Amino acid sequence: MIGTMVMRTMLQRSPHHMETKGEQDMKKVTMSYGSHQSEEHSLRITMPENKQSTSEKGDTSKGDIHDHDVRSHSHSHSHSHSSGNNLADVFFFHDVLRPGSVITPTIPPTTSLPSLLPRREADALPFSTERFPDILAMFAPTSDAMGKEIWWTLDTCENPQLLPGEKAACATSLESLAKLPVALLGTRNVRAFSGDMPTDPTGTSAQRGRYNVTAVRKLSKSLTAATCHDLTYPYAVFYCHTTNPVATYLVKLVAQHGRVPAMEALAVCHLDTSLWSPRHPFLVAHSIKPGDAVVCHFLSKLSIVWVPVGEQGGMREA
Repeated sequence: MIGTMVMRTMLQRSPHHMETKGEQDMKKVTMSYGSHQSEEHSLRITMPENKQSTSEKGDTSKGDIHDHDVRSHSHSHSHSHSSGNNLADVFFFHDVLRPGSVITPTIPPTTSLPSLLPRREADALPFSTERFPDILAMFAPTSDAMGKEIWWTLDTCENPQLLPGEKAACATSLESLAKLPVALLGTRNVRAFSGDMPTDPTGTSAQRGRYNVTAVRKLSKSLTAATCHDLTYPYAVFYCHTTNPVATYLVKLVAQHGRVPAMEALAVCHLDTSLWSPRHPFLVAHSIKPGDAVVCHFLSKLSIVWVPVGEQGGMREA
């Protein structure tokens, strides 16, 4: 059963709301890490050329909606910058994840809280790249930018680019979000965790901050977890995937500038990065090779981590 903390986050998103590119890029770079195999090819997403996109102002134009290039498993966003912050700043080394340390990550902002539909409603809506024109018409008016993100979400759910041993699928309803991690982990004895982070005003850009780590709780002794990332879509859609081996944590952070309240953020640490792309921004920034280090990152407010019950970790406080 999903805990009340998770349920509190499932509120309303306007179908016309568009996250900033910085929000999108940071979510995507923490969803996928590339591999030596996926470096050998790129995924070219070709959107329907004869389908026009209606802008938020009501005018109609093709714009650049039909041509969206996505490079291998990192979707090309891994090499971009957003709001002056290199995407490498989203990640950090495992050894700084301890009480008393100071950490300087870029935490993806959350500027909207989408609604999570019941299964009956979600199943009645089209959700496939084949039905993309119908989906655009259903949520019109949509900007070119929002149309690209809708297509990216649909394609990601249909064609996940996974590392060996990973499993993934998308949840489009409350019921599927509860059942999917059970299927991915292969056990009904699971527990869900979410962070307790502030919601940022619309238009907030990601900023790298300095945070005091005051407590670290390891969520499970298991090396396998299922992480569900919220995707950009007119209603709540989660991309859920297993990762192994990982360590998962709930971390209490206090910003040094004091402008935001203390918060609890979910952190995932990848214990084996040997199959990551050597062009991953964090590896490049620190001049290290895949497999040389344990690499961690925080998750966005709406992300959920599921771990097996009965293998809980403990809390360390400063």
